[in-house]
Amino acid sequence: MKSLFIKAGDYSPKVSFDTSSNVFEITGDSFGEDTLRFFNPIVDWLQKYLKQNNRFIEFNIQMNYLNTSSFKRFNEILAMLERYYMATKTLVKINWICNQDDDEIIDYGEDIKDFFENLPINIHIKTTA
Repeated sequence: MKSLFIKAGDYSPKVSFDTSSNVFEITGDSFGEDTLRFFNPIVDWLQKYLKQNNRFIEFNIQMNYLNTSSFKRFNEILAMLERYYMATKTLVKINWICNQDDDEIIDYGEDIKDFFENLPINIHIKTTA
């Protein structure tokens, strides 16, 4: 299956799902009004990919800003990854990457870590120099 790459928009994040390395990344800002329209193709692609994948997946999420609607879409993706992990026992590692001074994004990371207790989620807090 081909990799999925979506350039960042004014209100949408960059998406890089590289099937050769199995490193999937979503980075940037996500606060568009129609998050379903943006995230549905990503969710559809991921569902198809997971049906054929049997290798470790590293999933990096590094958001500068996201609205509540975008957070719901991330929860959908993480729920899908947790179901996949539980059903196949294929390791999926989530890295929630945030800046040390971004309390809101850190809190989002803590929330997802608490909610998805069967999914390995690491919160990486970057320090500013």
